Amino acid sequence: MTRKQIVVLMGMLFLLVVSVTNTGMAMDNLDNPIDQAFDKDFTQAMATPELNYVAEKYMQAWKAEMNNAAAVIKQQYQLDEDKARIDTYTAAYEQVAAAASSVAWLNWSDTNAEPKHRNFGTGAASASLSAKANIYKQATFNLINMYQGQTGDNPSEKNTYIYAYSGNGAELAKIRKQHHN
Repeated sequence: MTRKQIVVLMGMLFLLVVSVTNTGMAMDNLDNPIDQAFDKDFTQAMATPELNYVAEKYMQAWKAEMNNAAAVIKQQYQLDEDKARIDTYTAAYEQVAAAASSVAWLNWSDTNAEPKHRNFGTGAASASLSAKANIYKQATFNLINMYQGQTGDNPSEKNTYIYAYSGNGAELAKIRKQHHN
């Protein structure tokens, strides 16, 4: 293993430890608009294509929200070096999300076969997308907690994060109607 690979691996492990450490604090954000919008879709999705569709839309929503939270925080900084740290943070979470996605595929595969000859279960895609979504969600909550912990000139005032997401989830019922007409 090269030194660069070791450094990247150590960074990813650090992010995972930070994510687990911050889970208790971050999970207080259960009233977020993304989970509220997708709740009905996840409970109604039954067929594999529906589960995949909902999971993909959910993952995209959390990824976009993570990028929005990062942009909001970056507005608080004046120096490019400080803004670059936020970019590094989100890029590292992108790598962790890719790794989580890959591991989720393993849970739905025949690991007795060589990787190029493996069969995957029908739940692999939605599990993989959900794993990525959960990483983006955790990164978003971490960024929101960081942003809300910042104070301006008055330490008694805290920043309030406003979610960019204003969608209606995957709108599964609407999609079903379109395919039945």
